[in-house]
Amino acid sequence: MKPITQITSPDNEVYRSLRDSLESKGIGKHGQFMIFGARAILDTLKLHGDFARNLVLCHATNDGGPLQEEILSLARVRSEIKAPVGFSTLELTQTLFDQLDVFGTRNPILVMQTPAITEIDLASEAPHGLEILCALSDPANLGALLRSAAAFGARRVILLKECASPFHPRAVRAASATTLVTPFFRGPSIRDLALAKGPIAALDMRGEPLTRFQWPKDVRLLLGEEGMGVPRELSAAKMIQIPMASGVESLNATVAASIALFSYRSQFTV
Repeated sequence: MKPITQITSPDNEVYRSLRDSLESKGIGKHGQFMIFGARAILDTLKLHGDFARNLVLCHATNDGGPLQEEILSLARVRSEIKAPVGFSTLELTQTLFDQLDVFGTRNPILVMQTPAITEIDLASEAPHGLEILCALSDPANLGALLRSAAAFGARRVILLKECASPFHPRAVRAASATTLVTPFFRGPSIRDLALAKGPIAALDMRGEPLTRFQWPKDVRLLLGEEGMGVPRELSAAKMIQIPMASGVESLNATVAASIALFSYRSQFTV
């Protein structure tokens, strides 16, 4: 097993890259993101270990119970595998670790390489199955959406220009271990979807009730920010609404999307 690298200075180059990666700009600069929480780390190492770069430990709290022992065991195996992404274990002082542990999990932190995201030309490529057009700018909402997309078998998530980074810590935390489950593609602005090939469905309070809506087999579900509505340029989109009790203005965007995803899956049993 490779020796554990000790980091005690905030000026250490590796540590500075980790601290930078708590923000979207740093994530893009260093090509890495972090996963917090023992269960999410364990599942991610099992499913997507090839993207793992580092396991970050705290010198003062190395006794985290059975889950941490399993994580350390997988990390030892990963460190011996010759892979395109080299893997190593880092041990930080309590002060340095606490600055990275923004959710206060007191568990190890897993550092992952960000995968390449391909640009998609929506004007020439029609949807295949259920795809999601996402313009959510709130990282936590985006992470929750990715969890639902994985749960209900969406084929891919197309990140529009308005969308938050799926690798932002709050997005990753909300997605749990599903950040890398559904493939990502980069798309245009939500304002430039009029030329997109194939049907687009969008949730709207004035649309057809979801209980009567017949989903096309191949369709893209558009999710924008709450309150913004569907752009006027997208008049051809099929509007659908979720029937609710009177007195409730709207649902959280991710909750509404989850209901729509379940509706599609119920119609086309996978």
